[in-house]
Amino acid sequence: MVSVEKWKVWGSVVEVDVTEGAALPEATALIAGVIEETEAVCDLQRGDAEIHAVNLSQGAPVKVSRRMSALLRSALWAARMTDGVVNPLASEMADDTLIPTVHPVPSFRDIQIDDDVVFAPWGASLDITDTAKADTVDRAAALVARELECGAAVRIGDVIATAGHCPAGGWQISVPGNGDVELVNGTAMATAFAPPVSEPPSKTEWESVTVIADDALWAYAASVAALARGIGAIRWIEQQELRARLADRSGRVYTTENW
Repeated sequence: MVSVEKWKVWGSVVEVDVTEGAALPEATALIAGVIEETEAVCDLQRGDAEIHAVNLSQGAPVKVSRRMSALLRSALWAARMTDGVVNPLASEMADDTLIPTVHPVPSFRDIQIDDDVVFAPWGASLDITDTAKADTVDRAAALVARELECGAAVRIGDVIATAGHCPAGGWQISVPGNGDVELVNGTAMATAFAPPVSEPPSKTEWESVTVIADDALWAYAASVAALARGIGAIRWIEQQELRARLADRSGRVYTTENW
């Protein structure tokens, strides 16, 4: 039997499912600790977050904590894997009118990490919130499974990761508009949603994209990248050999053969 706990933090609903009921309170505490550690590093709403030091460096190298270095590496990896669709630079920096002409417009490719020293070019402003949450989901699920020797499924927002042994019948995870799907041990799932119709039209032709991958970071990055690729998402998803479900605004659904 799976025991469940839910709460809200960092602007997202957090859910933990464990296969051992007695482990639930400790699992909740472990996950809350992992989230707090990540928030302290990169939550832009916190004045004491470490990411502010990087954003204020303006071209100077900055020594960061091991956790900050790991999260930045994850964000840059996601950017490379999605050709910049998942971008660690804050969206407002895309406006080159904000950067004096003597400075080139910064790109995620300009960000360098050498051990625990980060170099971000002049004008770069980092926002790694979403990739950090996905990374935290992976980290939290693995920590609970390892420390408490039980199966765990951890969700932050629309990203979920599993670790440890599965419950009887596997992890049955709800997919928007499609009932449940089974996640095998150690896999993750993420769903990306298009903005409401009332907002300015986006390039995407999909209403939602759900991706199952080996880890939550890749599941999140791939779902966002596919959503932005429009009709080209189908070919891209198949090239990546991912399990995916794509639904358009007319209710038509495409699933990969391995879904």
